[in-house]
Amino acid sequence: MADREKHADESRAFEENPFDPEKRRPEDIVRLFYRNDVQIVPVVSKRGILIGVMRKEDVISELSDIDRVAHMKIDEFVTRLAKKMSIDDLLPYGHIPEFDVINIFGEPQGRWPRLRLFAACESPDTGAGDQEAGMQKDEQILEWMIYLILEHIPRALYAVNSKGKTIFYNSHFEALYRRRFRKDVDADFIEGSVASAEANEPMTGGGGGEMVFYNRDLKIHYEKVPLVSSRKKVGFLLFFSRGTGDEKGSLIPGIDIRSKSLEEISGAVERLVLVDLLANARDLDSVAGSLRIGKKSLTQKMKKHGIKWKK
Repeated sequence: MADREKHADESRAFEENPFDPEKRRPEDIVRLFYRNDVQIVPVVSKRGILIGVMRKEDVISELSDIDRVAHMKIDEFVTRLAKKMSIDDLLPYGHIPEFDVINIFGEPQGRWPRLRLFAACESPDTGAGDQEAGMQKDEQILEWMIYLILEHIPRALYAVNSKGKTIFYNSHFEALYRRRFRKDVDADFIEGSVASAEANEPMTGGGGGEMVFYNRDLKIHYEKVPLVSSRKKVGFLLFFSRGTGDEKGSLIPGIDIRSKSLEEISGAVERLVLVDLLANARDLDSVAGSLRIGKKSLTQKMKKHGIKWKK
């Protein structure tokens, strides 16, 4: 249960704007010094590269100019005061075994042992800290913009990575799931259902070339769009239908009727009927009886269409 809740939290990583200037304020930084009783706080990038070190006296001095700080965003405040420090500058703090570190948005990023901090300060100054700060800001702004775009598409969306694990779902999907199951989204259930070959019937879409499926667990159609990064497939984005029954396309399993023969279309429809009947069947005799064929004919058709059935 705890793993599921943790997984759901990770799935909602973009519900709060990571670039919101109201999320943290410059005054929050000074509290770090007093709460942890320290004189310095290292500032690192998302990649773990040291951007600079903030000193308590500099932060207090900057906060004394109330008018200027009142209009300063947290990332501007942090990058302004995160200064380069040499080993000699850090020696007075050598008795501290570990340091709490933050990013340019004032968010905690764990703890660094003093040797790691000293080693980072020994690295040649190539302006990497300023570049990392700029890249971190740009990346978080981009991530938030992507979230806003996906959240405002009027379709239920669900994204999984290359291993089938949940990385995102929007409020439209959450609402759809609650309508169907009267409970919060169960990421483990969704992942298992999407990965199951038996639960997903391939369909044909209306525009040609789309990967369209019918999910038997959710009882809904969806399009499956590959997510590509650096020319590599890193996962899939699932576009779910609105569930109103007005889905476009000739939703026939595995067949595009624009280019197939009547025999092929008939075979596809036959398979769909068999799968539907077998999904909730208690035994093969009842299915054969409802189709008015013999049990042997039924098993032959199941073999022909590659359908496996368990009681």
